[in-house]
Amino acid sequence: MRDKLRKSYQVQKEVTRNGCFEGEISLAETKRLGELLQGSEADRKGRKIAVSFEFSRNECGIPMIIGRLETSLELECQRCLKALELPLKLDFKLMIDASDEIVSNSDMDTIYSNDGYVDIIELVEEELLLAIPLVATHDDTACNEDWNAGHAESEATARENPFAVLQQLKTTD
Repeated sequence: MRDKLRKSYQVQKEVTRNGCFEGEISLAETKRLGELLQGSEADRKGRKIAVSFEFSRNECGIPMIIGRLETSLELECQRCLKALELPLKLDFKLMIDASDEIVSNSDMDTIYSNDGYVDIIELVEEELLLAIPLVATHDDTACNEDWNAGHAESEATARENPFAVLQQLKTTD
């Protein structure tokens, strides 16, 4: 059975009991992520992040948190500067308080607890920030009629190669 979502969790307690949690977090609770989003504060309060996760241990006995996030973010398209809806579904698997040696030999990342506690809102915000594309744009390149990538490509191919004359000087033995 999954328990109700809280803001922070005591790692050792939850790992021992294999705690499973699910719930929703308001986008308004994510400060740094909120700075990147379009829309008003009221709009962000209405949008939710569906979160589910569980605590466990990996084969080396290191505490882990494994979960899934699902939400939709409203970003600014960098091509047309209008709103862009970005649906996100992402899974995460993180070690908790793993040593640098273990992290360097593993394909998993780690998070560090604060005196044995993990702030789930902070963790969710970090995962979403990492999932946002560096340059968010609509899939349709025609979203900005002033930007015409196809025209620039055809112009570049239409130009004559200045080194084409050298082809005539080439000799075969």
